[in-house]
Amino acid sequence: MEHGDGAAELDINWDDVRVFLLVARLSSFRAASLESGVSVNALRRRIETLEHKINAVLLTRSAKGVELTEEGRKVEETAQVMLEQARALARLSSRSKRGLRATVRVGATEGLGAFWLVPRLVDLFERAPGIQVDFRNEMRMPDVSGLEVDIAVQLERPADERLKVVRLGWLHIVLFAAADYISRHGIIETSQDIPRHRFIEINAPQIQSGALKEELPEDDSRSFVALRVNTASAQVLAATHGAGVTALPTYARLVTHKLHHVAREFSLKRDIWLCYHPSVVEFRHMRQAIDWIKSSFDQEKYPWFGEGYLSPDEIDRLATQRGLGTLFSGFRDEHKL
Repeated sequence: MEHGDGAAELDINWDDVRVFLLVARLSSFRAASLESGVSVNALRRRIETLEHKINAVLLTRSAKGVELTEEGRKVEETAQVMLEQARALARLSSRSKRGLRATVRVGATEGLGAFWLVPRLVDLFERAPGIQVDFRNEMRMPDVSGLEVDIAVQLERPADERLKVVRLGWLHIVLFAAADYISRHGIIETSQDIPRHRFIEINAPQIQSGALKEELPEDDSRSFVALRVNTASAQVLAATHGAGVTALPTYARLVTHKLHHVAREFSLKRDIWLCYHPSVVEFRHMRQAIDWIKSSFDQEKYPWFGEGYLSPDEIDRLATQRGLGTLFSGFRDEHKL
């Protein structure tokens, strides 16, 4: 259809555009297939259809994977703006409907989400009684730029300079093992002992298992790792049931006293970032959620998120003194070992 100003309206399928943005973001058809659940061939056909409609090659293959052409970068930039506006419009539309709560979508890694923020949600509900939280605990980084979530708590700083990014603190990671495992396999005095033990590795986006191996003694990786999991919950359950030694945040003993701090000279430190699209702060309930997240990592109240290291034993004592032991009641074991 031709308009008076000479511009042409293209008959483009929005699903094809979404597929293009996904492949462009991941730089891989295979990765996009795993994330979307759509076959590689089906994704290729959608891209080909979009290229035919636009009359331009958008993607090329290289040794690094899939790369955008010059035209592809232009289309990605335009499509990203369209996606953001469409999602913003959808949010406004849904909130205008009578009887619906104001929704905030929060993305976080499972460890920080399920094992820290979720137990504190009552505080948010008291601050904002009409709010609805769509909590997405995933190890992959959510697409904040495309408004897949409104707010994200993540371990890697996003590359998009348009986003608002705030450092929430630091995550200190140490080694733990269950008493049952220690009684059967011996005390783990230092990290030099680790290659002689069964190790539980979490292997997922944002989790730098390679960094852990660099800090530990060199050994054949086939003997170094006895179990690989891709979620924090599976990691914690395996460790508490005596499957092996694993690396967890220093506050892990607030969740369960079945884990003992071992190889005490070992520690790693990761950044914790809060990021959100600038447009979300226009809404009061979004600002309330952002303030709640910031307070959940308040380093005065929760000093284990500070830059300085606190041992699990120190955290345990502080939590008891400050009455934080009930945070995980109903989940954790109530009897200290």
